[in-house]
Amino acid sequence: MKKLLSVVLATGFVGASILTPFINAEAASVTKAETLVTKAEEHAGALKWQISYELTKEIKYPDMKIFNLTKDAYLNAKKEIASVSAKDKVKLEKRLEDNAGIHYTRAMGYIDAITSGKKIVDKANQFNKLYKENPTSDVTEKSYHELSSEIRKQAILLYRVYGKSTRDAILTKYKTPGEKALQSSKYVITAKMELDKLDELITKKADQKTVETQVSAFLDALDAIEDESIISDLYDAYHDSIREDEKFTAQEKEITAFFEKATEYANAEKLDETLSLYSLDFPGYASLKERLATNFKDFDVKYETLGLEVQYILDGTASVIHHQKSTFNPKDSLDHTTVYILEKDKDGNWKYLDSSDNAEEPGNTETPGNTETPGNTQTPVSTETPVN
Repeated sequence: MKKLLSVVLATGFVGASILTPFINAEAASVTKAETLVTKAEEHAGALKWQISYELTKEIKYPDMKIFNLTKDAYLNAKKEIASVSAKDKVKLEKRLEDNAGIHYTRAMGYIDAITSGKKIVDKANQFNKLYKENPTSDVTEKSYHELSSEIRKQAILLYRVYGKSTRDAILTKYKTPGEKALQSSKYVITAKMELDKLDELITKKADQKTVETQVSAFLDALDAIEDESIISDLYDAYHDSIREDEKFTAQEKEITAFFEKATEYANAEKLDETLSLYSLDFPGYASLKERLATNFKDFDVKYETLGLEVQYILDGTASVIHHQKSTFNPKDSLDHTTVYILEKDKDGNWKYLDSSDNAEEPGNTETPGNTETPGNTQTPVSTETPVN
């Protein structure tokens, strides 16, 4: 019995001597983790005031020394907590995240939002410079999209910024000026983008309906622009682009031939042939034959085409600017510009559908797209009394 007791006691002492180092090591690890958590809390407590607009009253980077001290202390504590027992880990992890991790995370969101904001300012300044130099260039359009992308990026980053007042202050300082730059130029850039799409479709030889739909989108965008010089630049680019489309140029030739025929009929005073060039929907068509007949009878006018420009052809309807000289005698003539709307009938023949006339000095041109019809309609063979 004594021998058995001595064996048991000896075994007990051995077991205790084996467990003691582990217990001590665990206690030491918990103590170290608590120390690191406390250190992280101290640095984070200083950092949280660095990112509070309510306190600082300005939007700027926090003291990066304090931020880095918080970051290192937080990560070191997190690493040490991973080695403690499950019981202590839960408590220490919650304490670390509630008192240090939350401020570290908010600081990162705050810093990222400011960094993006500074990029917005730089990109807005660059865009404004390019837009002032050449609003319709490819480089300006690219700069517009880069600015727009950075603004969208910051919108996402702002969700990570703590505090409404801080978010609003960042918006006011960075995003608002960037959006102002975009807003002031959006119609121009939109028109440029629509023109780029048209160029791409023509290059790819898209079908006629697709191309015409894109032409319509471009013209709608162009109509929203107020700056006449920009309108002119974009329209000139469109003018060259659309003439790369074989379907457009084929119809343009038809329209040119139509006006040659109209001039020929008018100069030869062929009443029925001239009348056949008009749609039944042309304004004043009911009395048109009578007016044409009177004009041929009373006046000896000769017509000459000075220039012809097809502005667009959409779904069987075309807008055409016609520059013409009307000569009444060797000494009296009148140059005038008429914007015609033509339509293709079911047999594929072009007809006059509407017109807007503007008598003018040589060299003047009517603004593209102005197709309003005045009360007194001007026909290819003028129904108005010539100026003698």
